[in-house]
Amino acid sequence: MSLHSIRITLLALASAIILAACGGSSSSTPQPPEGGLIITPGDSQVTISWKQTPGVEYWIFAAPNRPSLNLDNWLESAGSTYRLNVTSPYVVTGLANGTPYSFFMTGRTNKGPGSVGTPTVTSTPRPAGIEWAPGTTLNTGKQVGLSFGSYIDTASNTYKYLYLAVGNGGRMFKAASIDAWTAITPVVTTNLNSATFGFAKYMAAGDAGQIIYSSDTQTWSKANSVTTQNLNAIATNGSLAIAVGNNGTILTSKDGITWTAASSIPTAAHLYGVNYTLLGTWIAVGANGSILTSTDGSTWTAQTSNVTADLKAAGSLVNISISATEYVYVVVGNNGTVLSSTDGITWTARNANTRSNLNDLASINQFTAVGTDGTIISSTDGIAWTSQISNTNTELIKILRAENQLIAVNSSGGIFSSK
Repeated sequence: MSLHSIRITLLALASAIILAACGGSSSSTPQPPEGGLIITPGDSQVTISWKQTPGVEYWIFAAPNRPSLNLDNWLESAGSTYRLNVTSPYVVTGLANGTPYSFFMTGRTNKGPGSVGTPTVTSTPRPAGIEWAPGTTLNTGKQVGLSFGSYIDTASNTYKYLYLAVGNGGRMFKAASIDAWTAITPVVTTNLNSATFGFAKYMAAGDAGQIIYSSDTQTWSKANSVTTQNLNAIATNGSLAIAVGNNGTILTSKDGITWTAASSIPTAAHLYGVNYTLLGTWIAVGANGSILTSTDGSTWTAQTSNVTADLKAAGSLVNISISATEYVYVVVGNNGTVLSSTDGITWTARNANTRSNLNDLASINQFTAVGTDGTIISSTDGIAWTSQISNTNTELIKILRAENQLIAVNSSGGIFSSK
């Protein structure tokens, strides 16, 4: 049997298996969706929209790097996939940024045979951070902390995914979508400056050493107090949480409840940011160019930054190639300061093409920093930076990547997002 015949046989077999899995039976064949498919690229995903006809079940067929994709060559296309019984709009996730993907659709009624396919449409996912849109406004005030996590709802025994925003005077808000926020009764009256999710808990840290936690954003408790210093940032790697603050304060916890003050801290400078890097190193940054690194959260080493600007945030990316795995670390701060490093020890100043203060940094798929005057800059390697149009001139305080989108919040609680 020829290779072509084998492929035809496999395609027929696969089609039969898919149809049987859906309880296939004979019925009239519907027309494909009127107007075809409309595809909007996003970060590691695309959104597919079409005009639905009541009673029709729609299937999506896809493959990368195959602009001529159709029912005849779909099965033999490398990386081919399908989605059954979908509704518009449908989000196809788990795609590689920079890779073109082709899609077509068939429809069927009463579990019958599929229609002819729609014209094939190709779209290429790209990192978020290029196009920004304004959204709703939170009453968080000047201080903003933002996180995203999940919990099991006991009533429905299902996972619930929620955003948490915290701010001035202990204000807290929750949301299943960034477009609709609900106020949470405050637990403390001091400013909450940062939030994170780990140990199946939402955690927030703030002034006077306050740390609070909750498993569902409804019931909150105060963690043990081990400092009266203001805490400016909190982060976790899943097994350890670290909070940093004024006068060289660093706290660690293995559960988000019991916290211990780190004893070996080689600085008394205010610390404004902390992050766990992909190489297993913690990086804390702060006033007057302070950079500290640690492998366990307890013992810290001061690194030379060669800058005096206040540093606000840190992040890392990994580039895996055939020959090597390369790591890059970035810290950002006031006056457009951007430093990069390949080991967390030796740091090099980079040209960010801005003099704005940079307040926060996201580092998934690419680096994206936000700051004063609506500044947003991005980089794939930490070296070359590109300015993005934010559509605002307000000061952007915080940035978070969740659900394949970037969310930035300004000093008035205004939300801006990019998919």
